[in-house]
Amino acid sequence: MIKHHHEWDAGELGCGELVLGVRKRLRAQPGQVLRLIALDTGAAVDLQAFCNMTGDALLAVDPTSKTYWLRAREK
Repeated sequence: MIKHHHEWDAGELGCGELVLGVRKRLRAQPGQVLRLIALDTGAAVDLQAFCNMTGDALLAVDPTSKTYWLRAREK
């Protein structure tokens, strides 16, 4: 388990809505870790691509619980 500052259960949100929600939360928390639950089957690929483009970090993935830990980049 990774220490995190915030949590968000995105449920079944798909690519666009998921990524926009993550972006909003990470921009509000520079340097902090978000624990995300995302049930969409493409979430892992979408989140990795998002982090590659933004400079945020996908720290860990638990595929069993569909939980992701992301660190927001510093401003």
